[in-house]
Amino acid sequence: MKPEVFIKSNCINAEGPVWDDRTQTFYFIDVEAGKVFSYKDEKLTVWKAGEKVGFAVLNEDGGVIAGLQSGFCAVDFPDGGFRILADPEKDMPGNRFNDGKADPFGRLFGGTLTMTRPEGAEGPLAALYRLDKKENGYEAVKVIDKVGLSNGLAWNADRTKMYFVDTDAGTVAEYKYDPSTGEIGEGRVIIAVPSEMGFPDGMSIDENGKLWVALWNGGAISQWDPETGELLQKIDLPVKNVSSCCFGGPDMDILFITTASQDTDTAQYPLAGNVFCMKPGVKGEKSYRAAI
Repeated sequence: MKPEVFIKSNCINAEGPVWDDRTQTFYFIDVEAGKVFSYKDEKLTVWKAGEKVGFAVLNEDGGVIAGLQSGFCAVDFPDGGFRILADPEKDMPGNRFNDGKADPFGRLFGGTLTMTRPEGAEGPLAALYRLDKKENGYEAVKVIDKVGLSNGLAWNADRTKMYFVDTDAGTVAEYKYDPSTGEIGEGRVIIAVPSEMGFPDGMSIDENGKLWVALWNGGAISQWDPETGELLQKIDLPVKNVSSCCFGGPDMDILFITTASQDTDTAQYPLAGNVFCMKPGVKGEKSYRAAI
């Protein structure tokens, strides 16, 4: 059960872990450094975006789709540049993309956060978007409004529920989900993480439908029952800020965990910013590809 260092990445904010089950390759990002990494056979490959990266999801047709400061972007990983597909918040320069994920049908979702608030602005200003492919391009459709800080996403086994983290609110919400259209219905908070535990960040789901939530400023990964809101277990890591997690490995029984050195006394937490892994005793959902 003890997490061990998997990659000595020394990131400012390692995030967005993705496991490619086809090639047995692990992907992750460094948000603040603007980098996308792949790791296989102990070889680390990096692509530099030149701006902050909120997420990077594998694309069915090759490369990755990333949430950059510039919006939803198609990236020719690892050698090329990127092209903007849609920028839903180009009139909000104080916002940027944060976490994102493809659903089991290839629909891409990406959420935003607010770095600087416009003078006089009130309430949450971020949102969650779905990137829809149209005949003449792409459209970013706002599906959840008034978000504090968009973060982890997951879907239940029959794809009728979507789970979504708002880090600023300290909550995991459950939304009705239409698997045939990707439309999101009524939502409700199912988990409220106590402030003394930290803030909920990235998230994954296991084969039993339990949610695994990273705890920023909480130094741990946590497992929750979405039906009852009960905390099932909390596993400590030797870092302050745990950012996200995903399942992977040949048997999908390894939990990969990203961490950050950001806002951390690295003398106290010298392993902060590395990627960890552990076998939690359960298999989990795979990382899905976007069909963009």
